[in-house]
Order: sequence, then structure tokens, then C-alpha cells
Amino acid sequence: MLNRTNVVVMLVAIMVLIGYRVVVAAPPPEGSDSGQDYIVQADDWLSKLADKFYGDPLAYQAIVEATNAKATEDTTYTTITNPDVIEVGQRLFIPDDLAAVADLTVPPQAAPVAVEASVQDQTVESEEVAMINQNHPAPTAEQLELLAGLDIKGVPPELNNEVWLNSEPLKLADLHGKVVIVEFWTFGCINCIHVIPSLREWHNKYADDGLVIIGVHTPEFGYEQDLDNVKDALVRLDVPYAVAIDNDWQTWRSYKKPFNQRYWPSKYFIDKAGNVRHIHIGEGRYDQQEEIIQALLAEDI
Repeated sequence: MLNRTNVVVMLVAIMVLIGYRVVVAAPPPEGSDSGQDYIVQADDWLSKLADKFYGDPLAYQAIVEATNAKATEDTTYTTITNPDVIEVGQRLFIPDDLAAVADLTVPPQAAPVAVEASVQDQTVESEEVAMINQNHPAPTAEQLELLAGLDIKGVPPELNNEVWLNSEPLKLADLHGKVVIVEFWTFGCINCIHVIPSLREWHNKYADDGLVIIGVHTPEFGYEQDLDNVKDALVRLDVPYAVAIDNDWQTWRSYKKPFNQRYWPSKYFIDKAGNVRHIHIGEGRYDQQEEIIQALLAEDI
């Protein structure tokens, strides 16, 4: 028969064994593997979580990419196919290093191929630009001072969007000699809606002088991806200029690395030589932006 001492020893051994198994089977602690696990609660959505962990609601793409990467190796994570839909109890991975995730989400850019233009092509291009410049008066002293303060910030990535509204597909390379504004927006953003009247006014006022406005529609939510909804919004909001559909965020991501593109609305002012000279984020300062447009149109290149 087992005495009391033997029974106690056996019970302790069983408890130790069970405890060991629980420890072995437990999920990794929060904060491991350069991030932490998070279980979705009833009032959670991705942009809210991104704002909570990073102070930037637009950083939810990092959570999507990191969680989906985990899901390929661990079935306790569920692949996020629609950022608008996450389920209560769903396991997410919140990465610590946003920069590393961003590098994964930005498509690799092919190195530009240097093509030496023929003398004839260069002459034709120079003549076209000269004709454009002849249509504008020389910059005033105030405009020259303004232009001197507009440093070249870089060459904008090309637009490779396949779906366009209000226009045939446009390429920045074909717009040299014109002043271009590339604006990232989405029709559900109230700040973007507030900016449209100024863009419409500039389009109507300066399009014949060589200004081209391109709205890159990058949706934040699922309903903004629906092309019919975008078309209805263009009519409702009276948007007359070209709109490129960026449902896959490829254009947004291509601008993220060189220019840290993160916000709606963001406007990139591109001069006749194809260089970004000014970036404006958000609303306001419309008079200042119009002065920049006028100066860039008058600039002799």
C-alpha cells in the first residue's frame, strides 16, 4: 500500500509534470520576435490599433503585412485579406520596427535605363519647351525669389496606374514642359473634400497655361475601392481633372520611400523639368500654393 508520504511525492511529481507541459505549450511572450501579439476586441479596427501602437492610423498596413507573414508559418494567425474586416478574438502581430515592414511593402524599383536621345529628339523637345515658355511672361522679381527657395526635392516615381477617370492614362515623363500637381486623396476623407474646390479652381484657371492636376485615388476603406463609388464621387464633388485609381496602393508605396508619403491629402508640385519642388500636406495655405503654381508656370527652363 502507498503511505501518505509516497502519495504526496507522486502528487508533487504530477503537478511538476503538468506545469512543465503548460510552460512548453504556452504561446511566446508578448514582445518576442520584434513585435507583440494582440487579440482583437469588440471595438477594434486596424487604423485604431495603428494609432494606438504607433500614433499613426495609416500605419495599419504594417500590422496587415506582419500578421500575414506570421500566418504563413503559424495557423493561429489568420491572413487579413480585407483590412476593413477583422474578427473579435483574431490574433494579430504588432511589429516593433515599422521601417522594416515598410521596406517589405514597397515594390522594388527597377534601375532607370539611361537612353541617349538623338540630337534631333533633343532639338524637338527644346523647341516644344521654348514654345511653352513663350506663352508665359518672364518671372517677376518676387517670383524669382520664391523659385530660389523651392529646392529640388527629387524626381517623382512614374505613374503606372492602369485605370484612369476623366482622362486617358498619363505618364509624368510625357508631361515635361508642364507644371504638374500629383495629389493623393480618397473621396471618404473630409480633408480631401475640403481641398477639391481649390484644385478645381486651379485646373479651370491654369490648365490652358500648362498646369496638369492628377488626383491619385488611394482608398483607405473597402467602399472607396469600388470604381462605381469613385465615379459617383467625381460627379458629386465636381472633380474635372484626371484621376488615377490606386486600389493596390502601388503608387502610394512608390512615393513612400523617397518622400515619406503617409497622409491624405498630400500634393506634390512638379516643375517643367520633372522635379518635385514643393510638397503640401493637408488643407490651407491656398494662396501660397497658387503663387507657387504661377511661379513654376513662369519659370524659364
